[in-house]
Amino acid sequence: METETIDSISSLLELIAKEKRKAGENSLYFRGHKKHYSTVTPSIGRDGLLESEDQLFKEFILRNPDEFQGQRSTFQILAKMQHYGLPTRLLDISSNPLISLFFAVEEDEKAENVDGELILFSIPQKYIKYYDSDTVSVVSNIAKRPHKKLNISKILRKITADENKQQWLKRFNEIPHIKYLLHEIKDEKPYFAHVIEKDHLQSIWCVKPLLNNRRIIKQDGAFLLFGIDGSKEKLASYKPEAFMPKCYKVTNKAQLREQLELLGVSKDKIYPELDTTAQYLKHKYAKG
Repeated sequence: METETIDSISSLLELIAKEKRKAGENSLYFRGHKKHYSTVTPSIGRDGLLESEDQLFKEFILRNPDEFQGQRSTFQILAKMQHYGLPTRLLDISSNPLISLFFAVEEDEKAENVDGELILFSIPQKYIKYYDSDTVSVVSNIAKRPHKKLNISKILRKITADENKQQWLKRFNEIPHIKYLLHEIKDEKPYFAHVIEKDHLQSIWCVKPLLNNRRIIKQDGAFLLFGIDGSKEKLASYKPEAFMPKCYKVTNKAQLREQLELLGVSKDKIYPELDTTAQYLKHKYAKG
């Protein structure tokens, strides 16, 4: 099946209108790439970094203690780490398609002659959580567990007459790997009394973050938070019954950048830091 193409703002709007009709109660989120990638996964899943996730997490805090002083939410810590470029199990997405289109056409000499890519996610409401959700706490704290210390791949639910769901959940939460994870969660939320659901650990969640970061605000940002696929050795995968990424080819990058700037979407707005604004203005007004 041939990939649909976005080559103008009007073609983007037509695409969104069509997808919105099909989405029903689902919410649409987007992500832009300067070129096509075979997978749409968080950076922690690349280059063998997943094996060292717990060490990356602890070492970053160890080296920047003042930045995380008083911060107990593991999700908020991960979001801050992501902001500074540390690989995490978060994937940046946006509720604004224009923002994501900007990332697909952002000026880059190495990618200028390569088609960009816009990713669309149609996400059911049950997979959308807020930053303070207990489910988000459970999945975020996976990051603290050592690589070989969270494996639930062989734990099957036995459907028997003498064990109902509540009894099975109790048994599941008494498994040593889960008890250690519960300890991590209670360090963040001492009041946490809910049991951990196996399915929650193996899902991907769309998380609406706390708007305490100018970049998140400017980019209408949210995150996909990835659980595990059986064990910490593999990130959770997209499921057809939940939401699968849909990819669109982006061409005509230079013209799209001009159209986006007319709509107020430019580098200095996307990256509101002072150094980026300075670089943008220098490039904009340079002669020759």
